[in-house]
Amino acid sequence: MRFVKLSGHEQTWNYFCFENTWFWHTTHWLDYLKNSKFGVEFIDHSFFCEQNGEIVDVVPLIQEGDQFASPGFADKKEILAEVRRIALENGIKRIQVNSDIKSYLNISGYTCILDLHNVMPTKGHRSAIKKAERYLTYRESIDIDRFKADYFRVAGKATRPDYTFYLLGGWLSIGFGTLLEALYDRETVGYTYLLHWKDRAYYFMSCVFPEFKQYNVSHYLQAQAFEILRQKGIRWYELGEQIYNSLICQPSEKERNISKFKRGFGGEIVVKPVSEYFFDSSYMVRTYAGRLKNYVEREYENNPVLPEIGAV
Repeated sequence: MRFVKLSGHEQTWNYFCFENTWFWHTTHWLDYLKNSKFGVEFIDHSFFCEQNGEIVDVVPLIQEGDQFASPGFADKKEILAEVRRIALENGIKRIQVNSDIKSYLNISGYTCILDLHNVMPTKGHRSAIKKAERYLTYRESIDIDRFKADYFRVAGKATRPDYTFYLLGGWLSIGFGTLLEALYDRETVGYTYLLHWKDRAYYFMSCVFPEFKQYNVSHYLQAQAFEILRQKGIRWYELGEQIYNSLICQPSEKERNISKFKRGFGGEIVVKPVSEYFFDSSYMVRTYAGRLKNYVEREYENNPVLPEIGAV
């Protein structure tokens, strides 16, 4: 097996991804990841595995500081050895990969996936959609600059670099994205951006002007998304992460409510494989001590008989 760096082979890489993986592995998404934060330098160490002149595996691998992140790669001895070699050469302390890697630590989460042939919202969601339909209309938009301006306006600040919206606009033009705009009396009241590739779609981002939330804009846009995605031949729609209490994450009330909103459309809750590995044992100890401290403080913060951390 021969390892080849991604750079200069983008078209071949994406062709392999179209046949074998999903959007997260493509150079389109890797480009987004490398430009997704202000003032952060990302380094792309992605490579593919070649046998007899053909790609047999792709390994997307992005460095941020002393961390590696990857949307996923195969659990193969040769690949893990190459990832380790690159990590040690670059001072990497930890990797997180969205795959089930048996020799790594399992930190999997959950996500909600909806079968668009069998949408069954809760009674509450059905009522919210029915109410919204009395007041709202929608249209598909390609005005990414206006979406960016409105998105930042709702957030109260610029939440991500302008270049990420440039990429979102590009995905609209090549058929990888759809931007839905909700209207109240011809006035924009919210947006939803959908990613779609092959027969799957992902609920990527949205915003709603707070003065119009009483019209259930988010419920309405999702209901429209279901039909639009079906018309595009898409069967599976991932509404996104379901956050539950764990050592890794203690969700806020807002995060719990977002998870509940997504579940209300009737999707199936499935495991989202995530694994991590530490290349520095002392860093691993500090990381898990910090996670345990955060968990205890959050879980028992109102418990007056809880001993101080370190006194156990």
